[in-house]
Amino acid sequence: MIIQAVEIENQQTWDIAILQRLGDRQTQQDRADYGLVGMPPSCLLVVADGLGGHLAGEKAASVAVKAALESWQERPGTDEVVLRRCIDRAQAGVAQLSETYAPGARTTCVTALLGRNQASWTHLGDSRLYVFRQGDTIYRSKDHSVARLMLESGELSEEEARKGPEQGRLYKSLGPETGQEYQVVNWDLTGDEAVLLCTDGFWVNVSDSEMADAVRAPDLEAALGVLADMAVARAHGESDNVTVCAARLASRARKRAKA
Repeated sequence: MIIQAVEIENQQTWDIAILQRLGDRQTQQDRADYGLVGMPPSCLLVVADGLGGHLAGEKAASVAVKAALESWQERPGTDEVVLRRCIDRAQAGVAQLSETYAPGARTTCVTALLGRNQASWTHLGDSRLYVFRQGDTIYRSKDHSVARLMLESGELSEEEARKGPEQGRLYKSLGPETGQEYQVVNWDLTGDEAVLLCTDGFWVNVSDSEMADAVRAPDLEAALGVLADMAVARAHGESDNVTVCAARLASRARKRAKA
């Protein structure tokens, strides 16, 4: 559980929070972390959900998050080239793990690189990234899952795609294969956005509107904690691991008003 407010300029701060719940699993296969570099600082957020059995999954998620952050801290920046270097380092780390230690090790990975007025992000798998502005969802990543493909073809309803067995069948993730393609999204920040990264254990049981309300709450950590607990409770004894990470820009004046 992490929360931090970091000054960017005279009028802006970063609020960052990471919340995790074990759910109804025996081990935690999700990993999440962030890094800050420079002044004004840029920020890298990384969330991974391990696949391929509990030991392989835990290792793969840990390797991916650590490798991405190490790459960025060695050569920080806020552009697409930097983000791709982080993901390629993470992919190489998971591939090596799968080859030498844990065959079949895989992990989802969603990563956001945030600067003063720009952002870049990418994902592989069904861990998601959302962008909210003034209570509205203005961006949501598309899962690399069979369920999403069937939803788009009309074979599944939104609810069936969200909670059916196809939801966990992924066609893209970090794993033994190297050199796979992934899309990087570049975004101009206006100063009123909140970026949220999460694993499927979170988003399957939490609505977009509930997330949008939480990232506008005065206490970001507490609001996300409530949603993490709700995600577990709504699974009725079958909860996956739950991880949610959010960052938002907020003016000093707004923060004082909320205090």
